[in-house]
Amino acid sequence: MKRSALWILGGLIISGTAQAQPAQIQAIRPSGAENLSRNLSRLASNPRDVDALIGAGEAAVDMDDMRAAAGFFGRADAIQPNNGRVKAGLGRVMLKTQNPAEALRLFDQATRLGFGEATLLADRGLARDMTGDQAGAQRDYQAALKRAPQDSELLYRYAASLGISGQIDAAEKVLQPLLYKSDRGAWRYRAFIMAMNNKQAEARKIASQTMPPSLASALGPYMEKMPYLTPAQKAAAVHFGRFPTTVGTSMAAAAPAPAPAVPAPAAVVPERPVPAPAQQASASGARVQRVQPERPKPAPMQSAPAQPQRAPASVPAPSSLAQTPPSVRQAQIQGPPASASVPSQSSSSAIPATQPGTAPATQPLPPEQPSATAAASVPRQQPNPEATRSLADIIRAIDVPEEERRPTVAAVDLAEIAALQAAQRAEQQAEAEAARKAAATAKAKAAAAAKAKAEADAKAKKAAEEKARLAANPSRNWVQIGIGTDRGALAFTLKSLRRKYDDVAPQDGWVASWGRTNRLLIGPFASFTRAKAVESKLKSAGADVFAWQSDAGEVVERLGGK
Repeated sequence: MKRSALWILGGLIISGTAQAQPAQIQAIRPSGAENLSRNLSRLASNPRDVDALIGAGEAAVDMDDMRAAAGFFGRADAIQPNNGRVKAGLGRVMLKTQNPAEALRLFDQATRLGFGEATLLADRGLARDMTGDQAGAQRDYQAALKRAPQDSELLYRYAASLGISGQIDAAEKVLQPLLYKSDRGAWRYRAFIMAMNNKQAEARKIASQTMPPSLASALGPYMEKMPYLTPAQKAAAVHFGRFPTTVGTSMAAAAPAPAPAVPAPAAVVPERPVPAPAQQASASGARVQRVQPERPKPAPMQSAPAQPQRAPASVPAPSSLAQTPPSVRQAQIQGPPASASVPSQSSSSAIPATQPGTAPATQPLPPEQPSATAAASVPRQQPNPEATRSLADIIRAIDVPEEERRPTVAAVDLAEIAALQAAQRAEQQAEAEAARKAAATAKAKAAAAAKAKAEADAKAKKAAEEKARLAANPSRNWVQIGIGTDRGALAFTLKSLRRKYDDVAPQDGWVASWGRTNRLLIGPFASFTRAKAVESKLKSAGADVFAWQSDAGEVVERLGGK
């Protein structure tokens, strides 16, 4: 993504930035201003010229004026709702205003309407990164790098995506050619990648080598919290300098507060256009020397947010856009700010920083010049205190350490990156396979232990049952006096024998299984000798009987009836 004017200049969101941004954009990106001016001239004669609306929108995107870009593309979309180039432009606007989900939806519409996918790969990859789809983002970056292998912005994004997904070595390989060229942006992204992967020592080393001590110290809290962000939050921090409020801390609290050294401003920056020198003086702390006497630069410190939030630009109604191109053209050509995107990102944080009791219209300006100039000259001896206000500003202060400057330049080898990724995948698969085998072994051991326990329990239960059976049916001595399959009939046989033999009459009747039939028994007797004596008496009386000893555990049941 191309850096906004504020990002390029390293300016902070302070009062007066809204007035300076268009002039600075023209100074740095004259081609964007020329394109905008040319298309606005066409729109002045034909407000429904779709090609001119698209061209103006794309120029506004290049100049980071998202509100104006949304207006141009919105008007074009109202005229031609099935234009893929318009959808792509709206998608880029949504991406730059940090609405990646909507950007992806619009990019998808653009490709379905026939717009070339190749031109969307870089931006679609960034949108996917910001929604947490690092795998999809890396596929887009790889495809885009095949078309533009030396594109530093693509290399930044690809390396950051690899870092977000934990592939530090691959990310280092991607950044290596840029690091060799002492590319400041590459060092900035390297610091992020180390911090987000909890390589705090390496991240602090980069900070200490590339930043003033106070800024390096202020960056510490962000570095420590980077590993705990979600992938989408890491992408937002890397590419937009936006740190979530639920995790991040205010850098105004983490850094030394220099507010007491700077006198309170005497006037609020007016919303009306002012001469260009005053705009430039308010755009960046680095241009304090060019402050005009009537425009002292305020120094808001405590009220600035950790990161400027750009609200997604709403698309203006077609009726209002039909009349806007002339006014926008006038604003961009003449220099005073007329862009609606600037107030959306800076006015909310700049104006409240002014002291509540200040009366801008009545305070005499010339007497304030010496104090403002003197106050501005004092911080020059220290790191710019406003640079500690947000994560984005701190990271932008990173410079290339002298010992890391090398003349060697090497091209990015996508095959080598792919090999690193393949090796990492193989390692992950090997770890997963080892974990699977370990789980299977543990499961088998648990099953074997469970089986052994079940068998032991069953054996113990059987032994207990056997013991109980033996206890209930010990070995005893009987006299068998008959047999029969029908136990009911055996009861009648017992009654008959009791009437016939006196030695049978006092005895209880019992029955025990004997193959397919049943034994009819009397007893039990105290000893086998006693059973034999009864046997002898009954035999002498003519009975067909014999003594019998049951085994231990053999079931002998009482026969009902006497």
